[in-house]
Amino acid sequence: MERRTLGGTPYRKLLTAPRPVAEGMRARLEAAGIPVLLETPFAGLPEAALGTYMGDVNLWVPEALLGEAEAILEEGVP
Repeated sequence: MERRTLGGTPYRKLLTAPRPVAEGMRARLEAAGIPVLLETPFAGLPEAALGTYMGDVNLWVPEALLGEAEAILEEGVP
């Protein structure tokens, strides 16, 4: 599993998914108090900020909250 440090906090890549799916997952995690970084292949470009890219994106969460994030996303999965 990929790892990186952002602002002194270790993050782990939770998943890669199409942007519409990832946005829904990000909303669920943020509602539970888990910070999420959504990363597109176009980081830093205006279209990424506007959300027009609908291809695969990466969701990163703080490493310390990875297990909690996985459990939240598994809730309701048949």
